[in-house]
Amino acid sequence: MGVTMYQGNIEAIAHFYKLNSNLELFYQIAIKNIDLKELKEFKVFGDRLEAPAPVKPTDVKTETQPSPTHHPAPSKDAELIIFGESSDKIMYNLAHCCKPIPGDDVFGFVTTGKGLTIHRTNCPNAAKLMANYGHRIVKTKWAKNKEISFLTGIMIIGIDDVGMVSKITNLISGELKINIAALTIEATEGVFEGNIRVFVHDKEELDNLVNRLLEVGGIESVERYDTEDIPK
Repeated sequence: MGVTMYQGNIEAIAHFYKLNSNLELFYQIAIKNIDLKELKEFKVFGDRLEAPAPVKPTDVKTETQPSPTHHPAPSKDAELIIFGESSDKIMYNLAHCCKPIPGDDVFGFVTTGKGLTIHRTNCPNAAKLMANYGHRIVKTKWAKNKEISFLTGIMIIGIDDVGMVSKITNLISGELKINIAALTIEATEGVFEGNIRVFVHDKEELDNLVNRLLEVGGIESVERYDTEDIPK
C-alpha cells in the first residue's frame, strides 16, 4: 500500500480485527485464520493508515480442535497455551533450561526461527531475557488440559532403610498412578539420595506427589529439579 510498516499502522490493523496485540495479529495471519482483503478499504494519509468506520468485527474463523490423546511427552504442536488475554490457543515449545509444566508461572519468548518458547518466571535465564529482550516477551498462561503428561524430575533424600524403594514406587505408581520414567537411588553411610523422573499433568499433581512423599517415614526432603540437569 506504499506506507511505512511502523507500530501505529500495525496497531490500527490489529484494532480493526479486534485482536489484543500486534503479535497476535501476525499469528492469526500466519495460521490463515484471517486474510487481509479488507485492507483495500483502509485510507492512506501520507505514511499513515486509517481504518474504515465503523470498525468491522474480526474475521477470525472458529476451528474445531480434535480431542487430544494421552501420550507421555508433549509434542511441539500440542496446544496448551493461551496467548495473552485471548482465548485462542497457539503453538509453542517448552524451554529446556527450566522444564515448565502446567501450573507454573510462565512467560512466552519469541525465538527467531522457533516461534514461541515457554519459560518459567523463575527460570535461570528469565532475568536476562526480560532485561535484554523485553520486546520479545509475551504474556502467557496455561489452558486447562489433563490429557497430556509432562516429564519432570524430583530428588529425594532420607534415611537408608530396607524397603524404602518399594515404599516410594508403591506410592508413586500404585497409589497416585503416576508413571515413572527413571529411578536411581544411591546410599552412603546410612543416607540415601533418590533421583526420579516422572510424568505429571500439572504443578498441582506434582505438588501433591511431593507432599505425599514427605509423609513417608524416613524421607527428609523432596525437591523438584529446576533445570535440564536432571540426572540421566
